[in-house]
Amino acid sequence: MWWSRRCSGPGRAGVALGALLVLSACAGYRWTDTDPEGAKAPPVAVPAFANDTLEPNLGAVITGLLRTRLLEGGIRLMPDASRRLTGRVTELSDEVLAFDADGRASHRRIVVTVEVSLTDGGTPRWERRPVRVSAEYPVTEDATGNRDAKDRALEEASVQLADTLIVDLAEIGVRP
Repeated sequence: MWWSRRCSGPGRAGVALGALLVLSACAGYRWTDTDPEGAKAPPVAVPAFANDTLEPNLGAVITGLLRTRLLEGGIRLMPDASRRLTGRVTELSDEVLAFDADGRASHRRIVVTVEVSLTDGGTPRWERRPVRVSAEYPVTEDATGNRDAKDRALEEASVQLADTLIVDLAEIGVRP
């Protein structure tokens, strides 16, 4: 066997000692999905944001990305928590930024306006409205590519919104 020829005597003892050191370094630790500090902070519910625009599923897209960013930011989420972060997408504009030599749009910008509030047990605790975020995207002759670029811009704007809200929520103490 290749192991017995190459690792004999002191070499085998060195490998065994190294393995024991690695395993002993992990003593006392275990895998968990929440940290002890985060367990102290009350959780927040984030129901799907209402969508008053004509863009399909915009409220759901923004809510999904917001939930992800809040979790990454250390805020615990639970669907039935007494603290509720609710929102309403009130406006979506899609404006032309630049034209190409033929007079067709080459770059566009979307601007998303969202109203957000936090309640605790039904009592209003914080309100931030309106929040405006924007993102730009290129335009080509390919309709599918344009839709994909617009969707990426909507995701980028949603991430900006989430990051803004994380900072605002940290200022009022909604943080682990």
